[in-house]
Amino acid sequence: MATPSTQIAAVVPPPGMSATSIVVISNTHPVPKPDGGDVLIKLEYSGVCHSDLHSIMGDTPMKTDVAVGAGVDEKLWMGQRVGIRVSQSEKCWREYIVSPAIHVTKIPSKLSPDLAAPLLCAGIAMYSSIMKTNSRPGDWIAILGAGGGLGHMGEKKRQLCISLGATEFLDFSKVDIVEAVKASASGLGAHAVICTANGERAYEQSMQMLRPLGTLVCVGIPNVPFRLPATPFDMIVKGLRIVGNSAGTAKEMDELLAMAVAGDVKAHIECYELSDLLEVLGRLERSEIEGRAVLKIPE
Repeated sequence: MATPSTQIAAVVPPPGMSATSIVVISNTHPVPKPDGGDVLIKLEYSGVCHSDLHSIMGDTPMKTDVAVGAGVDEKLWMGQRVGIRVSQSEKCWREYIVSPAIHVTKIPSKLSPDLAAPLLCAGIAMYSSIMKTNSRPGDWIAILGAGGGLGHMGEKKRQLCISLGATEFLDFSKVDIVEAVKASASGLGAHAVICTANGERAYEQSMQMLRPLGTLVCVGIPNVPFRLPATPFDMIVKGLRIVGNSAGTAKEMDELLAMAVAGDVKAHIECYELSDLLEVLGRLERSEIEGRAVLKIPE
């Protein structure tokens, strides 16, 4: 297929260019060219997460390969529906994007692109985080921030979490969240905590929720840096383990997509047009998005 020289894109303007908008819709954004080892991909759908609200970076998108660079086997990639497991450095959502082929995952034909898009970022982040807990059947895992893009507050989000299989939903504004988790987990605390919230208090509570030999997986990225509230006592006497995670491996991505095809995993999404991006960012800021927001990119 012929590749145009320009494209539609939602672009972060240079400082001082726009006093009224954090993104600008452009119809003349240049289409990039793939270098050696790269593939050029046409987007179909792209997820939007709370991290985008702060960094205004394109979330891992759903795309179709339309061109390849030197050193890439065209027969393996041309026309394939693919997704990228890592977020891109260019601050925009657009029709065409270049990615190293090594970061590209082929999407099963039985999986619709709007449902697949969130799995390439939020989905793999959570699946990989669960794998990092080394939990076994019967263990307790607490997810701080459940109901949002990663965890998938409020009554509607409680209903969402329970409908997706959560044993219990605890509202931190109504209960002592640390004591409530301990009470639910045999009085000892959770075997693992996955913190998708980004506040210092959330991380403090995460440490306090863990039982001896428990694991904390850090996922939520703070807006303002702070020190993780862990003491030598926690680490030595309680034997706690702390790991970080942002994305998974290619193997984990394939495992997650296979689970999605089988119906064992399904993203809860709200779809919007690219022109609705500012509305989506506003709803994210007000914590009004349940599950994951997904943008449909113009054809």
